[in-house]
Amino acid sequence: MLTLLNVLTTGSAVFLSFLVLTVRSEVNIIANRWLALFLLLLSMALFDGNVKIYGISEEPFWLVLAFNLSFLLLAPTLYLCVSRFVAPNRRIKWQDLWHLLPCVLLMSASFLYWLGGSPTETAPTDEYNVVDLVIIALIVLQIVVYLFYSFRMLLRHQKNIENFTATPEEFKLNWLLYFLSGVGVMVFTWLIEIFFLPLEQTDSNYSPAYFIAIYALGYFALQQKEVFPLSPKEAEEAEEILEEHNESFASRRQRIAEDKFEPLKNRLLKRMAQDRPYLNPEINLAELAKHLDLSLHELSELINLGFGENFAQFINRYRVEESKKLLTSAKHTHLTMVGIAFEAGFNSKTAFNTAFKKNVGISPTEFQKQERSNPVFVPHSRSILR
Repeated sequence: MLTLLNVLTTGSAVFLSFLVLTVRSEVNIIANRWLALFLLLLSMALFDGNVKIYGISEEPFWLVLAFNLSFLLLAPTLYLCVSRFVAPNRRIKWQDLWHLLPCVLLMSASFLYWLGGSPTETAPTDEYNVVDLVIIALIVLQIVVYLFYSFRMLLRHQKNIENFTATPEEFKLNWLLYFLSGVGVMVFTWLIEIFFLPLEQTDSNYSPAYFIAIYALGYFALQQKEVFPLSPKEAEEAEEILEEHNESFASRRQRIAEDKFEPLKNRLLKRMAQDRPYLNPEINLAELAKHLDLSLHELSELINLGFGENFAQFINRYRVEESKKLLTSAKHTHLTMVGIAFEAGFNSKTAFNTAFKKNVGISPTEFQKQERSNPVFVPHSRSILR
């Protein structure tokens, strides 16, 4: 039964690769091609395990080569996949070829080792020799290193996305974070399977774990939304802005002349007061830049340097001020906290509570109670008039 489960797991990985290419064919196109390739390579790695479980002691040389290539290409493929999700318009550069270097080195070492024996014979399936274990250890190390850098890249994206939108939850790629975590669990399981559990026991212990993991990865992969639902030019600018925020202010290129900075700042404040674009829960840097007839780079610089805030902080500060008026307004006593959050431009109660407490120092409920019990109470919050 469990051997059949191994076959189903391998087939499921291939099917999920096909789904990623077809079901999600209209969003994150390049990134999903890399994701489909990763799932296909993962299916090859799982199939290699099936070969060992079925006790096949002799494999064609080309099949051995394909199995080892699948293991060696897993990590760099996953890394390039993540890089395309956080920067969908990023093009392949020649520097990306360096990611293939570990694969080339390990394959060269493996090839030289195989030349020492018959190309159609492999080690017995019930044990690994020293060279096998060294190669496996290097593969595991490679995957761990690439997973670390993939996590770091994604977490940087999640931190910097607040410079583009006031509702970062929509663009944080949390599904990809869960996907990477699932891959990490699979690698950890595989590490235990190889180094701490005899091979003949793996069929009875790890088949259900891999089966569940594959479907968990597929579930998260199919939850994705388009990273930047913008025009190609705007998306490219958005990616550049997020990348720039990994650098210090001093090293960034200044796009607004000093004599134009204050007039633009005043124009922004006037537009915020008159048009109140912050009430739109889907407002982002691109939408506000259109209102002001500025580029994304210029508006980002104006907010960062002029107010010392990122875009989310800037917009949410206005929303908090609006919510304070609603909380103390006699005309809006019928509104619940969720209703007030939506009226002020927030898209969820959680985002409302978090932003309010960050700006005012207390929760909306506490603020409302204090206002009603003490009409002259003035909360300690920053003024929106600067």
